[in-house]
Amino acid sequence: MKQQFHKPLFLFKLLGFCLLFLFMHRLLFLFMFHDQFNDVYFLDYVKAFLIGSLTDAIASIYFLLPMWLILLFGNIENKIIKYTSLTFFGFGFFAICILNLSDLGYYPITKKRMGAELLDILPEVPALLSTYLIDYWYLVILLLVFFSACFYLFKKQIFNYKNNLESIKVKLINYVIVILSFLFIARGGIKDKPFIPFDIPVIVNPKLQWLASNTPFQFLHTLNNKNIKIETYFQEDEAEKIIGFQKQFVSKEFKKKNILFIILESFCSERIGLLSPQMNGYTTFMDSLLGNARTYKYVMANGRMTIDALPSVLSSIPSFMDKNYCYSNYSNNNVHGISSILEKEGYSTAFFYGGIKTTFGFESFTNINFTKQYFDQRDYDSHYENEGWGVDDHLFLPFVASKLKTMPQPFCASLLTLSLHHPFPIPEPYKTLLDSIKDPIKKSVKYTDLSLQLFFSKIKNEPWFKNSIIAICADHNSSGLGFYECNPVNEFSIPVSFYSYGDTSFNKMQDHSISQIDMYPTVLNYLGYNKPFVSIGSSALSANNHLTIKYVGNGLFHLFDYPYALEFDNTSKKTTKFWIFNDKRSIKEMVIDESNQKKVDELTDLVKAYIQVFSYRINKNQF
Repeated sequence: MKQQFHKPLFLFKLLGFCLLFLFMHRLLFLFMFHDQFNDVYFLDYVKAFLIGSLTDAIASIYFLLPMWLILLFGNIENKIIKYTSLTFFGFGFFAICILNLSDLGYYPITKKRMGAELLDILPEVPALLSTYLIDYWYLVILLLVFFSACFYLFKKQIFNYKNNLESIKVKLINYVIVILSFLFIARGGIKDKPFIPFDIPVIVNPKLQWLASNTPFQFLHTLNNKNIKIETYFQEDEAEKIIGFQKQFVSKEFKKKNILFIILESFCSERIGLLSPQMNGYTTFMDSLLGNARTYKYVMANGRMTIDALPSVLSSIPSFMDKNYCYSNYSNNNVHGISSILEKEGYSTAFFYGGIKTTFGFESFTNINFTKQYFDQRDYDSHYENEGWGVDDHLFLPFVASKLKTMPQPFCASLLTLSLHHPFPIPEPYKTLLDSIKDPIKKSVKYTDLSLQLFFSKIKNEPWFKNSIIAICADHNSSGLGFYECNPVNEFSIPVSFYSYGDTSFNKMQDHSISQIDMYPTVLNYLGYNKPFVSIGSSALSANNHLTIKYVGNGLFHLFDYPYALEFDNTSKKTTKFWIFNDKRSIKEMVIDESNQKKVDELTDLVKAYIQVFSYRINKNQF
C-alpha cells in the first residue's frame, strides 16, 4: 500500500512540514501577545490551535498551488521538475512567512490579522522600510530562519524523492485521492460554503479568533473586499468633536436595570396604527405599548437589511459601505458595543432568534460583538420543522420569556422576530382566526402583534420586567402599503421606542430624529451610565445631534434632521439636494440659495464628520 500510494503520502508529508512551521508561527504569536488573551481556558487554546491548523493548511494549499500541481502531475526525478517546483515553493512560502511575521508588528496597532488591506500600504513600504527593519530586526531574523530551514527541508525531500513503478490505473487513483483531499482541505470541509474568517468566532472563543487565524488565510479571503477610503475633511479630533464620538454622561448613579432589545422583522412605521392611522385595528397591542413609551415619530433605519440592523442596534455601527458589514473584511473587528460595556458592570447577555444561527452570519456577529449565549430554533426544538424562516413567533416568544426568567440579573438581551417576512406564513390556529384579513401583509402584521401581546403577557408579572428598559425597533423598512408618500425619508422609516415600566415621565411621543445607531447610547444615558465610551451614535436624550444618517449607495449619503434632509455625494464631495420634510410625511425639494445656505453648510459638515470618523475608525479597528 505504501508503494502504491507513494506520491500522495509524499505530498501529505510536505503539507505536514508546512503545518509544522506555521504551528511555530502561531506559538510565536501566542508568546508575543499572551497578555491579551485573558480569562481563557486551556481547552479554548487547544481548539484555537486545531482550527489554526485548518487555516494554515488552507493557506498552504493556495499559496503553494503551482508546486502541488507540478509535483502531482510531473516526474519528480526530472531535474527541471525539481527546480521548478522548488522555485514555486520558495516564492509561495516566502510570501506566507513575510505575511505572517510582518503582521506581528501591526497586530498591537490593529488588534486583528491584516488582510488584503496590506496591499494598500505597499506604496509606503520604501519610506518605512528602514524604520521597520530597525524596530523589528528580530522579525527579519525569524523570517530568514523560518524560510531557510523550511526551504532546506523541502529541497532535501524533493531531491531525495524516488519514483515507484505505477500502472495507469494506480496513477489515476492517486490523482483523485490528492485532488479530492486537497479540495476538501481548501474548502474547510464539506459544508455548503467554504470556511472563511467569519466562521472562526463561531467555533473558537472570540478572544482567540486571531490566534486561530493567520495572515495569509485572512489575505486570501479579503482580496475581493475593498477597504473604504479614509476621508480627511477635518482634523481627526475635530471630526470626532463635531459628532460627539467620545462620550461620558453626567450622572451620580448608574441604575443597573435589565435591558431588552426587541428588533421586529420588517415592522416599518407604515405598518403601525399609532404612526399610520390606516393600520388602526391591525396593531392594537403595539399601539397601546408604543403609546405608553418614549416613541419617536421620525426615525430612519441605518440600512436596508436585517444583516445591517444588528451592527447598528447593538454596536452602533451604521451601514456606510456598499458591502454589508458582516460580510466585509471588517467583520472580525473588535467593536466596543453595549455588551462589551455592560459585561464589565456584571451584566449577563443573550441573543434570541427563532431561525437558524448561521442565517446571514448572525451567530458570528453576535459571538464577536454581543454574546456567545445564542438561542435559536434548535434550542427551542431540535426537531422543529420549518414552514417559514424558523419557529413561529407565537411559539418562540413564550420560549424567550421562559429563558429571560432564568437569566442572572442584571441582563442585556436581544430578541429578533421573524414573522413579517415573505412568504408571510401564518400558522394555526391564527390562520383560521385571521381568515377574514385577505391582505397577506396585514394578516402577518396582526399575527406579529398578537404574538407580541402573548410575549408581554408572559413577562409583565416577572420581577425583572419591573426593573427594566425595553428598546424596540424594526430591523429595516419594507414594501410599502401606499399610506406614506414615496420619498427619501419614508423609504427608510421605522419605529424606535423605549419602554420603562412605571416611568410616566418617559412615555411621551417625540418629534425629533433618531436612528438605530442611537439606541444603545440612549439606553445607557437613561440608566445613568457615567463612564467614558465611544460611539458614532448619540443619545436621543442629549441636546446635540438629533439626526439620522444613512448610506444609499454609489457614494450618496442622506442626512435627516427633522424637518431638514439633504443628500451628500461623497464622490464629488458636494451636497446635491436639500429637502424640507413635514408632519404629513411629505417632502419638498428646495433650491440651495442664500436663505438656506447656512443650514445646508451646517448639515454638510455633520455628514462629512460622520463619514470621516467612520472611515478612519473602522479601518483602524478602533470602534
